[in-house]
Order: sequence, then C-alpha cells, then structure tokens
Amino acid sequence: MTAKTETNVRKLPPCRAACPAHVNVQGYVALIQRGKFKEAVEIIRRDMPFPAICGRVCFSPCEDACARVNVDQAVAIRGLKRLVADIERETGRIKSEPIPKKYGEKIAIIGAGPAGLTAAYELAKLGYPVTVFERMSETGGMMRYCIPEFRLEKFVVANEIAYIKDLGVEIKTGVEFGKDITIQTLQDEGYKAIFLAIGTQLGMKLNVPGEDLEGVINAVDFLRTVNLGEHVEVGERVAVVGGGNTAMDAARMAKKLGAKEVTILYRRSREEMPALPHEVELAEKDGIKFYFLVAPKQIIGENGKVKAIECLRMRLGEPDESGRRRPIPISFSEHQYEVDMVIPALGQVAETSCMPKELLNKEARAPSIKVDPATLETNMLGVFAGGDIATGPASIIEAVGAGKRAAVSIHRYLQGIDLRSGREEVEETTWVKNWGYINKKERRYEPPVEKPRLSFEETREYLENLKQHAMFEAFRCLGCGPCAECLANLELCEGDKAVVDETLCIGCNVCAVVCPFGAIKKNEKEIAQVNEDLCKGCGICAARCPEKAITMKKLPNEKILSLALAIVKG
Repeated sequence: MTAKTETNVRKLPPCRAACPAHVNVQGYVALIQRGKFKEAVEIIRRDMPFPAICGRVCFSPCEDACARVNVDQAVAIRGLKRLVADIERETGRIKSEPIPKKYGEKIAIIGAGPAGLTAAYELAKLGYPVTVFERMSETGGMMRYCIPEFRLEKFVVANEIAYIKDLGVEIKTGVEFGKDITIQTLQDEGYKAIFLAIGTQLGMKLNVPGEDLEGVINAVDFLRTVNLGEHVEVGERVAVVGGGNTAMDAARMAKKLGAKEVTILYRRSREEMPALPHEVELAEKDGIKFYFLVAPKQIIGENGKVKAIECLRMRLGEPDESGRRRPIPISFSEHQYEVDMVIPALGQVAETSCMPKELLNKEARAPSIKVDPATLETNMLGVFAGGDIATGPASIIEAVGAGKRAAVSIHRYLQGIDLRSGREEVEETTWVKNWGYINKKERRYEPPVEKPRLSFEETREYLENLKQHAMFEAFRCLGCGPCAECLANLELCEGDKAVVDETLCIGCNVCAVVCPFGAIKKNEKEIAQVNEDLCKGCGICAARCPEKAITMKKLPNEKILSLALAIVKG
C-alpha cells in the first residue's frame, strides 16, 4: 500500500457532500420541481442503485446537512426519493438492456448485500463481466433479511435488485464462501479481481449469566427468522436490550407478533441513543416502554426458560471513544423485570472463520478485514474488501459508498492505473450567503407512513395525490451548491442573461438568495432586478424561481457545458 499522492477536490452542495454515495440531490430535486419524476430516478441511479430502498430506510445524512435547516426545516429529500422511485415502479419500469462488455477481465463479488451489489452495478456500467456469489437463497443481505417488512417490503428489494440483474450482472445464490468457493478457486477459474462484501452476520452477546436460556434470541437472528417466514413464539412480555435502530425494529416486531408488553432497556440516556428519533417515536406509538440508564446483570430462568432479567442502574461519566458519556454501574441498585423473552440488540460482528488469516485485522477489537481506507485494497493482490466487513456495522448508504469506491479501485487495478493518484475528495460548498433573505416555508410533504399498528402492510397512498405536494416541497430547495449535471446535462439552466417577467414575479427573493454572483436585487416595487454586468448566465435563478418568472437567453449546448464546468471548478 503506497503513500497518498495527489487528489482532485470536488466541490459539492452540503446535501450531496454529506451523502456517502454523493447522490446528486440538487439535480433530482430540481427535476421534481418540474414534474420530471422519471428523469429524477435516472439521476439518482447515476450514483446508486437503490432509490426506493434508501427512500425508505436511509438515515438521511443529506437532510441533516441541508442548508434549509438554517431557515426552518430540511427539505424532505428522502421522501422525495421514495416518491419518484415508487412512481416508476407503479407505472411500470422499463426493463434495462444489458450493458455491452467492454472489458474481458472477470470480477467476482462475495456477498449480495448493498456494498457487493453496488460494486457489481458500477462495474457492470463500466462494461465488466461481474458475478456475485451469495450464501443465502435470496439476495439483498441485511436489506432483505434483517429489516422488518413493515419498514421495507420484500418486493421493493426484489425490484431494485432486478434492475441490477437487467444490466447483465450474474448472481449465484446458495454459494458459501470458504466452503463452496475460495479466493484460490476463484482465481483458478480466471477471476482477475475479487471484492469481499460479506457484511456482519452475527449478533453480539450480552456476556451475562443465563444468556443460554430458552427465550434468549439475538435481534439479528430474531429478525432474520421472522423475515424467512418462520414462526417465533414471543410470549407476553419481551425485553429488548439496546438503543439502536435494530433494537427498535426488534421491539416493534415483537409487538406485532403478539407480545402484550415490550420494554427496551438502554444503558445510557435517551439523548445518547443511536436510533433515529423517527424510529423511537414510532416505537413509542406502538406502546413500547423505555427504561434508560439500566444494564443487564444476569438473566434468571426457571425450568430452563427465561423468567426475568436482573439489571443494574447506571450513571453517566466522562465521554468514551464513541463520544458519548460512559455508563457506570451504581452499586446495590439491582432490580428485576419479569419477561418471557430477552432480545439482545447490541450490534453485529463479522463471521471471519471463512477468511484467509492473512486478511484479518489483528489490531481491531472486533473481527474484520484489514483494508486501505482510501482504496479498499487488502494484503492480497487483486483482492479488495469493503462495507461492514471492513468498518464494522454501518448503514446501507455507507455500504453503497464503499461499493462505489471499490469499483473505482478495481477498475484502476485491472487497467494498470495508480489506485491513489487523482482520487476525488469532496469539499462542501454553498452559494447562499444571507439566510435572512429567505422566507420561512416549512415542510409540506412527508413520505407515506405505515399502515395502522400490528399490520405488516406498507401504506399505499395514491401516488398521483402526492405529486403536487412533492413539487411544492422540491421548490423549498435553495439550490445552494454548484451541480454540473443539473446545469448542463439536464439543460435546466441554459441562458446568457437572466430576464425577469415583472407580471409573474412575487418578490419572494429566492433568486437573489441563490445567485452566486450577487446579480439580483429587489427594486422599489419589490420586484427582482438583474444587474447584467454581474450576471454570468448560469441560470440558477431561473431553475429555482417558483413562479417561473425568470427566463434565460438561449446558448448553444457546448457553451452551457463549458459554463457549468467553469462554475463547478469555482
């Protein structure tokens, strides 16, 4: 692994910079403004293959970074993504033609979760023959097996993966790495590069007495068993130990399976819970109880079955390596909760017994593969690894980002290009300078919610009724960063000078806020006025005007492209 050399800095708006896959949020939101829903999905798929999945279960770092939070609320980016993906599916997605093979080097990918499938998707788009090997009978990894169907239905996952297969990716299921295939056998079969993306399949243990009693089942195994359609007897009282999204999923699933009382036990305070606030609120609506600052000491049994869980009360000390305050046991604070089932939801670890020992990260606390963080190279030539197997448990969108980086590295490796030189680094930028000019306009669109509690069905609102609300929501976007795809390829902004139609202008001042050159001000009539000496013809104002009161003088396409790229380069 060589030292880092030069990099290319890419300036992106805050939403796109915060996304691990750098999805072109500004581009697809701009298309939604004009009702171009099909084109919006196409823009999303330039950067990732799971618009419908991430539109449902992504933790939305893009919304956390949205510049609109400086004014009122973030744009409903995730909900808009879900809507356009659902519209495409419900109106009939056109089957994609396989991409012609440009290269002859075969690539093997181990694991059909989000990281592996994304890498396969990106490499197929480049023109490589790609084969994905998956141990389970169905593809999707944790997306299919460990996210409850009331949050992510199986047909949604199947539809997204079908799109990847349509591009020409071969997927072989029921093939176990380390048993049916190995790195050596794959290399002997002519695979020139291998990407390991097996994820983290094992749930972490509580490591307390009584953990082997009947009625103790790890959250990962519990959710997987239910998703496979097998019956699980939960009893009347269930305790879930943990504070992440998986804990919320397990608790809500237990409630839907008939448990009368479900309790979540968490060793820190509510403020330190890693679960998304929205997921916590849904759990509360389902009637799930929360007990904070408690940690299990032992599980008590009777006749080999769970009878109760004994806990200690905790207090918070100084922050630990996670940045959260460390929980400290309070002496003589033991107390019990009578339960029929205990579900530990403390996180996942990787199953590495199938891996060559030379690949393992001996310095890490949890089992993992050691990789170069920039290129995802391992210690074996032509072997790469990424996603949860390298970083530990993360999110779907982070796995997608890892799959994209792996595809770039594999392509460079196979073509003899330096894996490091010229790699992109992202820098956040925004053109909005004066937040005080922006009128408050709170979110008016939210994605469909789940159907009433205790139902496994996902809400199916009539999509046509949502389109208008989505378009209004999209206009809340401030267009606060440069976007080459939006400016050039989509031809939303294609002019020489901005021209204001005073009969349409309502004086909302959006154009003045988003103009990167300070070329627009209000006149005495509260109407937008363009300073032609300052106007550079980028067309951002026209793209963002909610009343379409600004038009641009037409330019040839080649001039649009050069202008857009010049703006992006700063």
